[in-house]
Amino acid sequence: MTLRAFSDLIRPAPPLAADDTAAKAARLLRARGLPALPIARDNQLLGAVHEDDLALLAAQASDPGAAAAQARAIDLARPFALVVRDDQEAPGVLLLMRERGVPFAAVVAADGRYLGLVLQRELMASLVGAHAAPSIAGLATPFGVHLTTGALRAGANDLSLAATGVAMMAINLLAVGLVVGFSELAKRILPTGLLLTLDSHRALALVGLIAAYVVQVAVFLALLRISPLTRIHAAEHMVVHAIEEGEDLTVEKVRAMPRVHPRCGTNLMALLILMFIGLQLILSLGTSRPDEQMLAFLALAMIIVFTWRRLGAGLQRWVTTRQPTDRQLQRAIAVGEALLAQVNDRPGARATPLRRFWNAGFLQVVAGFLALSAVADYGWPLVVAVWKHLGG
Repeated sequence: MTLRAFSDLIRPAPPLAADDTAAKAARLLRARGLPALPIARDNQLLGAVHEDDLALLAAQASDPGAAAAQARAIDLARPFALVVRDDQEAPGVLLLMRERGVPFAAVVAADGRYLGLVLQRELMASLVGAHAAPSIAGLATPFGVHLTTGALRAGANDLSLAATGVAMMAINLLAVGLVVGFSELAKRILPTGLLLTLDSHRALALVGLIAAYVVQVAVFLALLRISPLTRIHAAEHMVVHAIEEGEDLTVEKVRAMPRVHPRCGTNLMALLILMFIGLQLILSLGTSRPDEQMLAFLALAMIIVFTWRRLGAGLQRWVTTRQPTDRQLQRAIAVGEALLAQVNDRPGARATPLRRFWNAGFLQVVAGFLALSAVADYGWPLVVAVWKHLGG
């Protein structure tokens, strides 16, 4: 096996220029999570500036910020302790790192062009078959978990993903039906004079409209909460957390993982809910003055920017996830193991943007959602008309 076979482990690590400051080197080291940065001119290595040398500069200076801004990285540079070619064998490179006591090596092409860095920990993990999984996305379906790296996927098939969209629309239709039913019941119970007052008074009508939207969203979320999807959703999050943290995929380890994940689609749901309610509120105001409309839109944008992620995390914790059963965790773990097996067999697998979009599963979910919506919009009235005709 050659180092070229581990091309996905070569960090690009763009080099510093000779006149870059130590302050810039410190910023890049922190951002990239590397122990050192190369310095190069015309893709030819000049040396490397190490984190230890920057730390010494900061510790000895009376004003570390000023010292780092004035010092040049090249003045702190050392020669690379180990430079390897991209056609050397990986086990040999790992042995060289061990013998020289260095945690990384610079990788160059046959003509000496700098290509990047390879880290000992990543090379070691690759050789023992513990490839670092790329960023993983997932979806919960009524038939189990779907996981994907973009290029690779495992778990629920496309029909199962479409079933998620169908389930979401079914919950939405049920929520609308319940709200409309209670609304009609209220009209029969409340006095006619009060209803006329509510309809004629603009402020009261606006409050009633906003309340109707809030109630509809609340009923939808309550129905979603009690659906089996929330437990499967939690199992998906917990398995993804375990994979990203390198934990063993056992029920005990996975159950200790959090149910909330920062890349969850619930955050998008929170964003859409805020936008929908906010836009309906603005439209309900009925103002035609451009300055008032602009002020309202700016206020809505500020509210969304500062609240949608927190609202998304709250929705995950209290609505869209529940503690999964052991069986659900086991099924999700099996999907995670299947995906990792593919990653180990095909490290660095790539896919076209279109393929990555398809593997994400959102298109299939939307298709299922719209399919049931079309049936509700066009199919149900047709069924009712036929039934009335036959009954007449």
